[in-house]
Amino acid sequence: MARRSDPPPPDPPLTRQQLADLRAQLSRMSMTALYDAYFAAWTRCKMESGGKPPKARFVQELVQAWRQLRRMA
Repeated sequence: MARRSDPPPPDPPLTRQQLADLRAQLSRMSMTALYDAYFAAWTRCKMESGGKPPKARFVQELVQAWRQLRRMA
């Protein structure tokens, strides 16, 4: 009988320092560049037909871009 292979280790979420760097990077962007960053993060987080959830770091990037958009609006 075939053995199941172990699932790959989950990708770690962003560290506090990485999140702070991401926030700083997003705060320096123009509104157009911020929309582009948000859309790119949203695209990476979309659930496709496979049903696999997005990686934690992709969701964190999406949330940070959304927060920055809300601050600028």
